[in-house]
Amino acid sequence: MSKSLYTVRKKRHAKHPQIIVKVSKTKFASLGLTHAKGKHKHRNKSLKLNPNPNDKRKAYVTRHLLEDFKFNYSKAFKNYVLSNEDIDELISFLESKKKHP
Repeated sequence: MSKSLYTVRKKRHAKHPQIIVKVSKTKFASLGLTHAKGKHKHRNKSLKLNPNPNDKRKAYVTRHLLEDFKFNYSKAFKNYVLSNEDIDELISFLESKKKHP
């Protein structure tokens, strides 16, 4: 597993932090991290634990995958950590997205 995989970073011009779920030579693919259950009829995926240890509110991940060049992302947030259960859930979610384009 890549060192930068499943880290949390801020994307330039994005409102919410992003969880890096795919790394290529020049790009990152990420999912947004938020406190909202959803927006309109689109529901976000719930996380078991909030990656930010200083925040006790429920955390969610958007279901929309963003892909952009690495230079558009900040350095990884050191204090944000995803639980192993949440990483497993993200992996299965991404696998199901591959099957249903």
